[in-house]
Amino acid sequence: MTSRRIAVLAATALAAASTLGACTSRDDDEDPQAGPLTAATGLAPDAGPTYARYVALGDSFAALGPTDAPTSGPARCLRSTANYASLLAEREDVGELVDVTCGGAETTHMTGPQLAGAPAQFDALTPDTDLVTLSIGGNDIGFGAMVGCILQTPRAETGAPCRDRLEVDVTDQLDALGARLDGVYDGIRDRSPDARIVTTAYLPLVPDDGGCEFVSGMSPGDVTWTRHVTERITMIVSDAAARAGADVVQPADAAERHACTPATERYTDFTGEETGSHPMHPTAAGHRAMAEAVGAVL
Repeated sequence: MTSRRIAVLAATALAAASTLGACTSRDDDEDPQAGPLTAATGLAPDAGPTYARYVALGDSFAALGPTDAPTSGPARCLRSTANYASLLAEREDVGELVDVTCGGAETTHMTGPQLAGAPAQFDALTPDTDLVTLSIGGNDIGFGAMVGCILQTPRAETGAPCRDRLEVDVTDQLDALGARLDGVYDGIRDRSPDARIVTTAYLPLVPDDGGCEFVSGMSPGDVTWTRHVTERITMIVSDAAARAGADVVQPADAAERHACTPATERYTDFTGEETGSHPMHPTAAGHRAMAEAVGAVL
C-alpha cells in the first residue's frame, strides 16, 4: 500500500467517513448496544450488575474496531460492535451499554451535534448513569492533519517539514486542551453526578525509540516531534482526569505493543492491512487490552 493511499485511508478514518468498508448493522443512535454478560466476577446470581447504565463517550480511538465487525449508529461514526466499550459490556458487573462514540469527535461534540444522526454525546448521560468511559482530545489538537502530513511527505525529505508547518497550531491547541477537558468533566458531573469515570489514554503508534520500516520512511525530525506531541497529550489527558477525580487507564504493556511490533502483538497499526484494523488506530488486540485495563479498575 502506498503512503498516499494510507494517508487517504487514515484521514478518512479520522474524519469518520463510511468509505473504509465497515458494515452498518443499524442506525438507531438511541438503541443501547449491550453485549452478553459472560465474564465471571463473583457476583451472587441475583445481585445484578454493579454498573447498571454504562455510557461510552469519545472519538475514533474508542469507536473504531476491527474492519470486519458490524457497526452501530450513524455509518460515518464507524462505531464498532467490537470496540473496547462493547467488550467491556460483556462483563457480568456491567449492565446496559449506551455507546455514542464517533470517529472524528472533538470536545465540542460532547455538547453539540457532530453530524446527521449523531447528536451531542452528552445527550446520552442521565442521572442514573453510573459508569462513563471517555477518549477525547486527539482531534482537538489536529492529529488528523499531523497524520496526513507525515504520510504524504516524500521519503527522501529530511528535517521536520510537518513540524515546521503545523507546530504552531498544534502547540496552541495543546495549550488550550486542558481547559477544554476540564469542561468535559464538569459536564459529565453535572449530568451524571454519581458516575464512575474512566478515561482511556491514547495507545501509542510510534515506539519511544528506534523504529521499523514504516517509521524509517518518516523524516527524522517529524518522528521526534510526533513522540513529543504524544507525550504531551498523554500528560494533559492524565492531568485533567486526575483533577476531575477520574481514573485514567492504559494497558500496562502498551509501550511495547506499538505499531512497529509483529502484527500478532500490535495494539495499533499504521496501515491496518495485517491486522484487519483501521489505519493509525487500535487493533482488535488493542481494544481487548483496553477493555481489560478498564475492567481492572472497576
